[in-house]
Amino acid sequence: MRIFISHASKNREVVLKLAEFLEMLSSDIEVFCSSEKGIIKVGKNFIETIFEELKQSDIFIPIISQDYYDSKFCMIELGVAYSYFYNRYSQNGGDYIFPFALYPIKKEHALSGTPLANLQTGDLCDESDIHSFLQYLISEKDLSISGWNRKLHSLKFELDQMVLQKQDILSISKINTFFDDSIEYKHRGDIVSHSYSDKNIVVNYNMNPYEVENMKRPNFVSLVLGYVDKLDMARYLDFNTSAQFNFTLTSFTNSLRRIFVEFKYSDNNRILDTFDFPIVYGENELSIHIEKMKSNALTSISEICFVIHPDDIVEDEGMFKIGNINIG
Repeated sequence: MRIFISHASKNREVVLKLAEFLEMLSSDIEVFCSSEKGIIKVGKNFIETIFEELKQSDIFIPIISQDYYDSKFCMIELGVAYSYFYNRYSQNGGDYIFPFALYPIKKEHALSGTPLANLQTGDLCDESDIHSFLQYLISEKDLSISGWNRKLHSLKFELDQMVLQKQDILSISKINTFFDDSIEYKHRGDIVSHSYSDKNIVVNYNMNPYEVENMKRPNFVSLVLGYVDKLDMARYLDFNTSAQFNFTLTSFTNSLRRIFVEFKYSDNNRILDTFDFPIVYGENELSIHIEKMKSNALTSISEICFVIHPDDIVEDEGMFKIGNINIG
């Protein structure tokens, strides 16, 4: 039984751990993984080797991640594999492609919009999904596999740690700025705007951009990190009960004296919890213990909002930077 695991190079560590697990289960399982050291000999044509391995493999496992989507070669490899395996097995009605999504990609969305959208996709960090795949190998491929329940639990734990350690919660967010637009304004950017560079977000705000006396100020101005597929912050507590949401706020203008951080959940963006911090001029290293928000809602964070109000500033106009966002 030869298994071809297709993956983005940035997911190498996770894929090698999966390959090690599969080969440990049975001497009849052989895994091809291009990231494995020495697997492609010096002087061999990389693309020809990949295509030759596809022809020789019995099962194709694409590990669907954002890096996989971003790799043109991975997407071509997926299409070629589908063609090879479809021509070989379609007559017999056999299964041959087993996609697994890598967090934060959701398995129900992993292949949407592609010709493979009808394929059942598993979650690589879900024990039950890997369990189902192994049951398939036993029942349909007549492989002898025993004593794998404990190994599977250990694999899930290790994969979760690897995925979360590398998770950049800023890069997977949709960044935007908002304000209470019941006030009169000519352009939204007159009130608040932002720029993003090198994992830092710079926010410029002006509560009275037209310098009108007694002008009604917006009730709030906010920088929002949005998560369409929801951010599961509860997973971090499985490995570290002291896990914290950390960020650095740099105040450039000495106008900002307080900021509120709101965590929202579900499609309705309900507020789970709010934390407020006094701000001084220059750098402010700030942290929030995730344990304080522990609830079922922590698994489906939809927005993280950095909010200021007129009472939180000294002057109408100001600028600040949010950076070093991480959970650790």
